[in-house]
Amino acid sequence: MQIVDLYKTDFASLVDNIKRGKTLCYPTETIYGLGCIISNAQAIEKIYQIKSREKEKKFSILFKDIKMVKKFCKLNAIEKDLIMKFTPGPLSILLKIKNTNLVLNSLIGEDSKINCRISSHPFVTNLFELLDVPIVSTSANLSRDKNIFSFKTIYSTFHNLVDIIINAGDIKESLGSTIVEIENDGIKIIREGDIKEKEIMVFLHGRN
Repeated sequence: MQIVDLYKTDFASLVDNIKRGKTLCYPTETIYGLGCIISNAQAIEKIYQIKSREKEKKFSILFKDIKMVKKFCKLNAIEKDLIMKFTPGPLSILLKIKNTNLVLNSLIGEDSKINCRISSHPFVTNLFELLDVPIVSTSANLSRDKNIFSFKTIYSTFHNLVDIIINAGDIKESLGSTIVEIENDGIKIIREGDIKEKEIMVFLHGRN
């Protein structure tokens, strides 16, 4: 296991490790996440085992930007507007993939949808300067446990489980990302996180 200081990250080396299937624990603008490249089935399986998570519960996927999202997913006007308004940031949105061959079945949920997110954290932004494929993003905690904001707890929980930990120190408390889904031109709030439902509804009602 390797610990990497956030401010001393060798991103070229890190991207090489990720592409070779290494798992990592890394900071986002909400909480620490566990991740790996989306094309490595063994790494994804390892994260399921680390979290003791049921296979029915799919992981979120981090993308560089809306351009990368469009390579994998279909977007209607409302979905596009939500992404443009609230990302990069703590919004996750369920989107229908263009082709089931683009993503491993272990990441695809009901109705051929995946949970997409574009993070605003500088670490993730810098990572995607060199990484041209999405990565898994799931909260760095064990299933049904509380979110972890202390790096000491992150280390003690995961140092024997993941390949790489990015040390960003303690992070401020967060409710996590808000998860939404568009259904028949209406919006479903699956989980209210740092972005409040009221803020999303005000935006949608104000669209031209």
